[in-house]
Amino acid sequence: MFSETHLGPENFILPVFIHEDSEEKVPITSMPGVFRQPWKTGLVEMVEEARALGINNIILFPKVPDHLKTNLAEEAYNPDGIVHRSIRLLKEKFPDVVIYTDIALDPYSSVGHDGVVD
Repeated sequence: MFSETHLGPENFILPVFIHEDSEEKVPITSMPGVFRQPWKTGLVEMVEEARALGINNIILFPKVPDHLKTNLAEEAYNPDGIVHRSIRLLKEKFPDVVIYTDIALDPYSSVGHDGVVD
């Protein structure tokens, strides 16, 4: 039954939590051993390490500063926002990397909802 299925690093998607508050990685207290990476340096290092292991797929989860959060979650579609900049950076360094993004609006919402609240 399982001999027909091959699951390897090329099938994995690495979740990467990013922030822009500092150049230091920041522990996520609700997930021991998991850190938010600085979007410029830590993100690139994580992708380099993943690619060395055969993982070429990542998904980005941003930590948006509170002062950028609004009821309409405008930062989600800011072309200079953390996710947009991270994608451009990664595609410049690793053109063949597959990047997924979380389309929920809660990281950008001042009220914490996944959708727009007006």
